[in-house]
Amino acid sequence: MKAVIILCLFVAACAPARLEHLSVRHHSVTAASDLTRAFDGAQDDAAMRSLGNWVAENFKSVPPSSPAGYRVKFAAATPGVFAPGYFDRLEPASRYEVRGLKHHHVDGIGVPLVGIRENHGSSAVEKWYPPEGITRAVTAVAIPGSSRDSVRNVEIRLIDRMHTETFGKNHALLAADFTVPFTALLEKTGPLDQSAFTSLVGLKSDREAGFALMEPYDPNRTPLILIHGLISTPLAWAELTNELWAVPEVRRRYQIWHYLYPTNPPALYSARVMRGKLDELRHFLDPDGRDPAMRRTVIVTHSMGGLLAKTLAVEPKDAFWDAVFTRPLSSLNVTPAEHATLVEAFYWKPRGNVDRIIFCSVPFRGSNLANSWIGRVANLFVAPSPQFQDFFREVERKNPGMLQPDYASLTKGKVSSVTALAPHQRSMEILDQLPLTGGTKAHIITGSMDFVVHRSSATVADAESNIEVPAGHGSFHHPKAIAEIIRILELPDAR
Repeated sequence: MKAVIILCLFVAACAPARLEHLSVRHHSVTAASDLTRAFDGAQDDAAMRSLGNWVAENFKSVPPSSPAGYRVKFAAATPGVFAPGYFDRLEPASRYEVRGLKHHHVDGIGVPLVGIRENHGSSAVEKWYPPEGITRAVTAVAIPGSSRDSVRNVEIRLIDRMHTETFGKNHALLAADFTVPFTALLEKTGPLDQSAFTSLVGLKSDREAGFALMEPYDPNRTPLILIHGLISTPLAWAELTNELWAVPEVRRRYQIWHYLYPTNPPALYSARVMRGKLDELRHFLDPDGRDPAMRRTVIVTHSMGGLLAKTLAVEPKDAFWDAVFTRPLSSLNVTPAEHATLVEAFYWKPRGNVDRIIFCSVPFRGSNLANSWIGRVANLFVAPSPQFQDFFREVERKNPGMLQPDYASLTKGKVSSVTALAPHQRSMEILDQLPLTGGTKAHIITGSMDFVVHRSSATVADAESNIEVPAGHGSFHHPKAIAEIIRILELPDAR
């Protein structure tokens, strides 16, 4: 049984290990006759293969090479259309095969490409893209134009396929490949995969807590935020992300954001950091607060990530403060910065745009594993969070006796993500008892073979839906769970 529990934790955290490197297929040299047919509007396989090869060979050329009788140019960047210079690499998706993820592609007009760009932070928004790189699902379409002096003008549009479904007056479906570009990004995430463990035990990590926009920001589509659990990273969402992008209705209504955080501090500390990061991101993307996208948010969570998410939709008032401190905030000797931190840590306001939260195997009432010998051994290796401890030590130094006896360990390096998940831990009980704010709907997914979080701990009152799937702690990987998540995302807005 103990071995099964450890295996459940490993599977929940390391599912993306199933991904393998892409295998390059043989691709033929561009045939002149097929290419000119593509420039004349042909859509057969040979013409599209030639068009894809031509784009890969010419997207950096100014002007691009044109066969006799044609003058070809790339369209300039507009909303939904990429400039060729945006990418460092641009190749036909058909040159690759995918191992470890279901390969989702769509037949239609144009040729699916994978666009790859190194993230050098050259524009402000790239701070919010994955540092490993920027990959995009692109569809190239050749648009024949007028002829003059026996030379036909042709425009090549590099269409952002994640944002555009059809093309032309007849609304013809665009060809697409959503999995190859995503897998190209996943190939680069070795250090991120390792950070799930290194951040937990306190080894230096190059990754800080933060959001990653998995596609260009759209002011009209609802953010769909995925928050991972303990000893994990956003790579846990690889399969789900791939499956969600395969659903037209999900692509039409949502844009996916991943959130990464180190999992050694207590969940409530990580939640405060997350709320600050989310506020910063929202202000960057929509400083005037006018975008329809910011009116609602949907969140999918796993395990400890669900505790972070719940804080976005509850209002604690005095509940946490009275449990932790012996005196009111107004009487403490703190700096303005410390005061602001304490307010956000204990008296935060709910973010009123949270529409739905999907909780997958979330320990609302703790995990018995935290009190077991496995939890005690694990806690020996969990590094204390310096920022968390140093803050409370400094405030206590100026305010002796400020902590209630049950919380004296806050300044002694004895509080971690593992100890904070113990059943009957006071902070867990308080968060569990706080109701979701009006308008926020909860959905529960649990695993019938979950030996980490029992079903009795993984539910909330008045959930709109509640299903159990035949899975362990990584319940969200199960096909029935993925189908349920898609079903929920296709529901009408809750607010």
